[in-house]
Amino acid sequence: MIKSLQRIGNSRGIVIDKPILDLLNINEAEQAFEVTHQRGGLFLKPVNMKTLYKHIAKKHRKSLDKLAK
Repeated sequence: MIKSLQRIGNSRGIVIDKPILDLLNINEAEQAFEVTHQRGGLFLKPVNMKTLYKHIAKKHRKSLDKLAK
């Protein structure tokens, strides 16, 4: 399948068709993706929001504690 980049504001994006999302078992609740560069291309991996929060909380614990005060 060949897709074209589409203008989205000042950026460019690719629309992922619903059949592809269904094939990959990606539902509407999964809106965060880890994007990595692999073998000359991009790899998208759905990220669970709980996992994402845990990663952010661990990385920025001191800042979050200061904001909580």
